[in-house]
Amino acid sequence: LASRTNDEALEDFDAALILSPNSAEAWHQRAQAYAALGDAPAAARDLQEALRLEPRHFGALLTLSMLQEERGDARAALRSMEAALALHPKLRGGAERLRDLRRKAEGDAT
Repeated sequence: LASRTNDEALEDFDAALILSPNSAEAWHQRAQAYAALGDAPAAARDLQEALRLEPRHFGALLTLSMLQEERGDARAALRSMEAALALHPKLRGGAERLRDLRRKAEGDAT
């Protein structure tokens, strides 16, 4: 995933999930691979599973927030970001992202 070979990363995460289907992080990583490949619905499904397994997975909440923002749902992106910051309040760049999402959700952003 880090080397941007998303197709290969997807295969690796498929294999990891066969071996460890209860790994919230594997679901999150596969969601990131799907998102990088442009398959937002598959990414959202995997994020949902990651959060079912580990509701406090702030990385999955961040990724979900980004997907929601990309699809134009600023209010949902804001809620996900607020949930992530509730778990990790000192997240680098979190306060700025929260402020930007608040503006978008309230209709003040262009």
